[in-house]
Amino acid sequence: MVDLSEYIPFYKGLDEMSKIKVRASVHSLSFSAGDVVHTADECSGLIVVVSGQLKTSALNEMGREINLFRLFSYDCCIFSASCMMKNLEFDVLVKAVEDTEVLLLPTKVFSALADENVSVLKFMNDIISSRMSDVMWLMDQVLNKKLDTRLAALLVDEARISGCNTVDATHEELAKHLGSAREVVSRTLGYLQKEGEVRLNRGKIEITDMARLENRAKESLR
Repeated sequence: MVDLSEYIPFYKGLDEMSKIKVRASVHSLSFSAGDVVHTADECSGLIVVVSGQLKTSALNEMGREINLFRLFSYDCCIFSASCMMKNLEFDVLVKAVEDTEVLLLPTKVFSALADENVSVLKFMNDIISSRMSDVMWLMDQVLNKKLDTRLAALLVDEARISGCNTVDATHEELAKHLGSAREVVSRTLGYLQKEGEVRLNRGKIEITDMARLENRAKESLR
């Protein structure tokens, strides 16, 4: 078992009995790339990423998926325990982007800790605030920013994460990240290819002019 004080932010502030409850109930889970970690009809509990990467998505009534935010090592997903939060309906789908190991603190235990410990309640409020800020930022991007600048920013970010100039992603996957339609993303990628900034291959996008793509990406931040 990993050092819980390193991955669970509120662990150090718990009394000894609460720490014993956490150690007895938390467990480690491993997922392969593409595995579903949490679905909207579950109330799994607090998920903490130990290694790998998760993506958190919302589904609309038509079944279209839009990626809200990603989680990396040490990040916590609290919306997987949304059933314990009164007056907050936020159904999400969580998937593994790559081989990922997580810690899961079941909802029953997490909820009891929140009722008994001010530090846990503060942690919940801070995480909710942070994630809702991420969602509001995404809404602003979708509503107010040009798609080519947002797509450029996404490709630059993906390249930085992977450490290479080739992004392994389909047009459909990029559309989910951007909250757009695949056809629109495909047309925009075609435009970026004509501009000499990317080269398109099946399931891959090669960045051919990083400087120009980064300059275009800056427009999404204004």
